Amino acid sequence: MSVLPHRRSATRSLRDDGWAGVLFALPHFALFTVFVLAPVVYGFYISLHRWHILAKTHPLIGLGNYGAALSDDVFRIALWNTVYFVVLVVPVGNLVSLLLALGLAGVRRFQTFYKISYYLPVVISIAVVAVLWRWLYNTQIGLLNLYLEAVVGGLRSIGLPLPAFEPLPWLSNPSWVMPSIALLSIWWGAGGNMVLYLAGINNIPEDYHEAAVIDGANSWQRFWAVTWPLLRPTTLFCLVFSVLGAFQIFGQTYVLFAPGSGPARSGLTLALYMYQQGFSQYEIGYGAAIAYLLFALVLILTVIQFRLLSNRDDEPSQANRRTA
Repeated sequence: MSVLPHRRSATRSLRDDGWAGVLFALPHFALFTVFVLAPVVYGFYISLHRWHILAKTHPLIGLGNYGAALSDDVFRIALWNTVYFVVLVVPVGNLVSLLLALGLAGVRRFQTFYKISYYLPVVISIAVVAVLWRWLYNTQIGLLNLYLEAVVGGLRSIGLPLPAFEPLPWLSNPSWVMPSIALLSIWWGAGGNMVLYLAGINNIPEDYHEAAVIDGANSWQRFWAVTWPLLRPTTLFCLVFSVLGAFQIFGQTYVLFAPGSGPARSGLTLALYMYQQGFSQYEIGYGAAIAYLLFALVLILTVIQFRLLSNRDDEPSQANRRTA
């Protein structure tokens, strides 16, 4: 009989702790509901209407805005440009970040200085970065063309049969626009993933590398059999967030190209087209529909990435150990 009061006391204590947790989470949940959840739901509601900001009525058209977007030639151009940008930036950007991290992992002196130097572009505003690179991309006085001209001239001076250098039309030729934006974006964001990869490399137990060295593995075998498998969680995180960021590309194209979005709309992206429709043309419903189509596309790709990369063991496999 003496045990029952203690049980009641423990149950009451757990109940009190539960209410305390609810009260502590309530402010965050309230802010999340007001500033995130409610706008998301209301935005979807708007996307189901023909919603012009200056119109007095907003008739319900169901999925009409979605159908109009999918049949819109400009939307298809923006979608293609966005996908092209993602294909260029995500694999190359993560590879650059991984190579920088591998290089810094072997540096013992001035490592902090190098980390700060490579990470510094990440903290710069994208507007400043775009203005800087627009000057670098200038066909006549841009430093990139001047450096390339000097390199080509030097190679020709030592006897290599190279043609005379012609300034590259970085931002004026439709074929060069998206690669130019991709190069800018890789320079701007590589430092962020580099820090994550470097943290993942430093967290790998040194015993694995020592065992691989004892078994006679070279540097490449140690990377492929030990480092790369154990970096899978970090790679998943970097890939998911890189895809999310790449699909939302806006600042680069907005600053580099004004409303026309570049020559032949070669710099037009989904986020920029959504902004133009919603805040320049005042077609709020149509812009919201574009936003939710973009959300659906990103969600599908995120699920695919998790399926491909997260359902594997983080430890090196027996086959990899034998390879090492």
